[in-house]
Amino acid sequence: MTRLLILFAAVFTGIGCYHLSCAFVDVPTAQTSRMMMLARKQTGTGNEKLFDVYLTKIAAKIAAKLSPLLKLDPIKKSRLSLTLDIAGIPLTPECYTMKAFLTAFAAGLLSVPFFMVMPLMGLLIMGLAVMVWFSTYYKAFDLVKKRRKLIEAELPRFAVSIQQELATDRDVLKLLTSYRRIAGPHLGQELDTTVADMRTGNYENALLHFQNRVGSTMLSDIVRGLIGTLRGDDQQMYFKMLVFDMRQIEQNNLKKEAGKRPKQMQKYSMMMLFCILLIYVVVLSVEVVGSLGAFF
Repeated sequence: MTRLLILFAAVFTGIGCYHLSCAFVDVPTAQTSRMMMLARKQTGTGNEKLFDVYLTKIAAKIAAKLSPLLKLDPIKKSRLSLTLDIAGIPLTPECYTMKAFLTAFAAGLLSVPFFMVMPLMGLLIMGLAVMVWFSTYYKAFDLVKKRRKLIEAELPRFAVSIQQELATDRDVLKLLTSYRRIAGPHLGQELDTTVADMRTGNYENALLHFQNRVGSTMLSDIVRGLIGTLRGDDQQMYFKMLVFDMRQIEQNNLKKEAGKRPKQMQKYSMMMLFCILLIYVVVLSVEVVGSLGAFF
């Protein structure tokens, strides 16, 4: 009974601390926040969860107050800033890091009452908090990686389009604008940015920024050919060889994906076999125990 009262006291104390922290960082009420989130979803400008909005605001406040103490490595900070920019997450590296810490800390707080009742469960929740930290911090990197794979899957078709267009026209801006109409969402977004940069600045710098944002070796080869076209070189043979190489890479990737299917089916087949054997073992055990009861 005493442990149950301690657990209830910890829960109500946590709720009280939550409301105090919301008042401290000037977080709006839950009803106001829901109406704001509904308005953003209806206008198509956001799809965040209410908990993420609260956590982001708290992290921004704490990061602003503890900015002298929260010092990030310059190289890691620059890499994280570029990753957040590519992933479309409007947070500073300090705020993003603090948000990951707060998420893991909130998960770790759940282990405090369990240490009083079930210490083993408390240790498990602490391990879960560490996993939450890694999952939250590397979420942006995973988004960028998935986005890069989707873009790379479309690059062979992009290279074929450039090869065909170079036979009649060498205007790089026109090539990109023409392919934009049939491009996928992720590559199309990058092409929009690149075309806007080319119209307002230097063509080569815009293409290099395009290459750096995606960070793909396949795209680097395409950009190299486009820059050569800007400089007046005949790149038709270059893109012909590039298309051949990209098709080979695409075929190898498809073979790897096809090779994974039998292994996945084998895993599920072993699970089904284990379940069938388990049924037989249970039935035989029940029969043996029943037969032993007749001897005694």
